[in-house]
Amino acid sequence: MNVTQALGWALLHSVWQCALAASALACLLATVPARAARTRYALALTTLILMLAVPVATAVHLRATPTEAGTPGVIEPGGATAATPPAVGPADTPAAPLASTWPIASRVRAALEPALPWVVVAWLAGVVILSLRLVSGWSVTQRLSRVGTRPVPEACRAAVARLAARLRVARPVRVLESAIVEVPAVIGWLRPVILLPASALIGLSPLQLDALLTHELAHVRRYDYLVNLLQSAIETLLFYHPAVWWASRRVREEREHCCDDVAVAVCGDAHFYATALLGMERLRNPLPALSLAAAGGSLVRRVRRLMAPVSAEIFPRWIAGALAVPLAVALVIGGAGFAGERDATPIPDFHDVTSAATRDEGHRGKRVLVHALRRRGDERALAQLMAIARSDPDVDIECEAVEALGKLPNGRGVPAVIDIARTHPLGDVRAEAVEALGEDAPPTVALTTLPAVVRGDRDHHVQREAVEALRSLRDPRAFPVLLDVARHHPASDVRRKAVESLGDVGDPDSTAAVLEHMVLDDSDAELQHEAVEALGRLGDPGALERVARLARTHTSVDVRDEATEQYARHAAPGSALILLRDRLAHDPASDVRAEVLKQLAELPGGAGIPTLIEAARANPSPDVRRRGGGCARARTRGPDASSGRDTRTGRGSSPSGTLAGPWTWRERACVAASPGYRGRGRYSHTHPDTRRTARSTGWRGRSTARRSPSVAPGPGATASSPDPRPSNRRSRAATRPG
Repeated sequence: MNVTQALGWALLHSVWQCALAASALACLLATVPARAARTRYALALTTLILMLAVPVATAVHLRATPTEAGTPGVIEPGGATAATPPAVGPADTPAAPLASTWPIASRVRAALEPALPWVVVAWLAGVVILSLRLVSGWSVTQRLSRVGTRPVPEACRAAVARLAARLRVARPVRVLESAIVEVPAVIGWLRPVILLPASALIGLSPLQLDALLTHELAHVRRYDYLVNLLQSAIETLLFYHPAVWWASRRVREEREHCCDDVAVAVCGDAHFYATALLGMERLRNPLPALSLAAAGGSLVRRVRRLMAPVSAEIFPRWIAGALAVPLAVALVIGGAGFAGERDATPIPDFHDVTSAATRDEGHRGKRVLVHALRRRGDERALAQLMAIARSDPDVDIECEAVEALGKLPNGRGVPAVIDIARTHPLGDVRAEAVEALGEDAPPTVALTTLPAVVRGDRDHHVQREAVEALRSLRDPRAFPVLLDVARHHPASDVRRKAVESLGDVGDPDSTAAVLEHMVLDDSDAELQHEAVEALGRLGDPGALERVARLARTHTSVDVRDEATEQYARHAAPGSALILLRDRLAHDPASDVRAEVLKQLAELPGGAGIPTLIEAARANPSPDVRRRGGGCARARTRGPDASSGRDTRTGRGSSPSGTLAGPWTWRERACVAASPGYRGRGRYSHTHPDTRRTARSTGWRGRSTARRSPSVAPGPGATASSPDPRPSNRRSRAATRPG
């Protein structure tokens, strides 16, 4: 369960738990005489603490069920699991009959489940409000000792010192006269302060004042201020339950009775002490809840308890005791049973559910079962998921069961996933187990298991998945493993996958050196390609410098081609342009020059267009001139000719390959002058500067490719290459005057 669900169910269970505890307390108080105030106080305080402890224990138990004994999960040094869970059959699911025995409880639980978040929200709102009230009361109480106070007479201080020594109160106690309080009160725990009203100093006799001071010193001796703080915190957390407030009120009443007994023992006369209490009642005024006053509790009951004889038993104590014992036993057993209700959630046997799902809902029913087992996450669910992953006829269901095993809480399913990755007969299931190890297993466990799978599995697909799982760890400890696989693995596709993964787990400098070494020394052309691509993806300046060096000096045309592409993609546009211009001028391979022209056209911001235009006009290679014109034309059109927008660079271009758009008239004219361009030339006839440039370069629009024989062909064109497309327009060269 998540935190919200666990807390919500704990709050709901606390309703009956606290009610049961209060019932037990009522029965116990009925058996204990009223004169035994200390015993009654201990019972009430213990019950109040128990009311908080039981819901907390319920929430903790629902949040994380402890691992049962004999469960798997111990990984031996060799990597094998020490034990595997036994198969779960109908006899191992004692909670299965529970659903049929208590159908109403199951329906109520299903109805309450959606409301749990709102229950938690309402509880949090109440706790916040009452916490503000508690803090406000504490601040008011602290101000009482600082505002409107002054030292008491020396005789009063001497009386307090004498009484403190008689009660064996070791802490220093200050006594102050207060103009705010109207009854004696004690504030504080580490440095307690007794506040006496001025009316008490004047209106009470010294003996009566000594009796009331003894009562307050008894609070100090018993650490009642600290207990009162704990009591207020419990009231704040369990504010919604009336039984908690009743038990807290009983704690306060019995606390006053205990201090009354101490005061009577010191002064020696219960009648005299009751007279002092009645005298203070005339001065009574409500105090903040966190202060402890001599007039606290029900004064009538206190005086009656001190003065009246012991009354006859109205309710026989043996009956109350007989009721208290079963209630206490029910609280313990019921708390354990309902707190473990999550473990008692019935999950039928795997074979029965699988056959029913196959008969009724097919694939969907099995998926629902797998997800339910994953949410439950206990040992029975672990055993059933292992059975599904091993024996289900549907491979997809087996893979989902493996994924659910990896997601079980506290990693309890990881040993089972390791065993499946090593021994399952189907490669797809083993690959899913390997992927689950990379995502869910601790890095140390994954680094122990995955290298063995890479080297020993019989399926190359599973080996590649293991390499990918090592890559997903992003752990530097995986670098030596991947490097060894990249150098020595017998399968070339696994080696290429390892080379691709090196850059994600190693240091950039060492990774770049290793990758360059592989490009220079390895004989596998595809692995060289992967190494160059991995070098480019590093993005490190040192790695890009190695890529540029490979583009200039490597003997393989394919490697130089790939290095040129990677450098142009990952380097800064200015640096990429320098390398591309150098390779266009000096590389002898036509494939490399073609890649250079392509990358020039794709440089951001049109940075390579001038170089393309220059190549189309003046490069000594006819092939470069032709390809340069084609790249420039493609750059003009862009990949989306219908929208007139070049999605690679964001620059505009017009439909049908015309030279409209943001280019300058010189760029359009020079591109149109390149061999092989068949643009319409509409723009050139509407701009005078473009017409001049076109005449100077020999460009005459679409008609240049089909001139009349009386007109000499332009540069790079031949008279024997007419445009095969028919046209109704007359040639401008044929109709031009002169």
